[in-house]
Amino acid sequence: MVQHIYQLVRKEVQLEWRQKTALGTIFIYVLGTTFLVYLIFQGNITIPTWIALFWIIALFTTVNAASKSFIKDANEQFYYLRSMASPVEIILSKIIYNALLITVLALVIYGVMVLFFNENIADKKLFLLTIVLGSIGFSNLFTLLSAITARTQNFALLAILGFPIILPLLLLIVKMSGLSDFAIQEKDIYLHLGAIALLDVITLLLAVVLFPFIWQD
Repeated sequence: MVQHIYQLVRKEVQLEWRQKTALGTIFIYVLGTTFLVYLIFQGNITIPTWIALFWIIALFTTVNAASKSFIKDANEQFYYLRSMASPVEIILSKIIYNALLITVLALVIYGVMVLFFNENIADKKLFLLTIVLGSIGFSNLFTLLSAITARTQNFALLAILGFPIILPLLLLIVKMSGLSDFAIQEKDIYLHLGAIALLDVITLLLAVVLFPFIWQD
């Protein structure tokens, strides 16, 4: 199973690398959006605004990156994947790849925003940990939603289902990002990190349980 998942993740990386235009478009979107925000605010924003803008850009970048997870596996490739790997292996490989991609994109957004704005997060390690946990949660949810939209061919479902479902996780992530800029008790940090990690586990289990029914339909 581990070997199959590794091969599937490797396939995703190779396909993404061949389609450099799609990946380049995402990076241009990140740079363009951040630069536009810089022009609007003239480089002077508060930490809460900085955090809000960061996660808004990260969320829409995630939707662009994860929404196409199963689109390229339509038609003939769908039946090929169905014959070579189990549904659990396929969904786990997609989630792992998307989590890595979303984390990289979030780090790029972080670097660009630090470059454009003087404001920065005080506890960088805690904020980076929040980025990783948030990227995993985003990957779990939007990969499953991508599978649903690809099978139904109704791409509006990604937006209709995505934002209400992602809202609890997003609120926790934003709250944790805000805490990373203040001196607070460790128990509060562990409480919020634990809540985000728990949501990551729940969404992962949800994806693993539901995906076989979607894939074999």
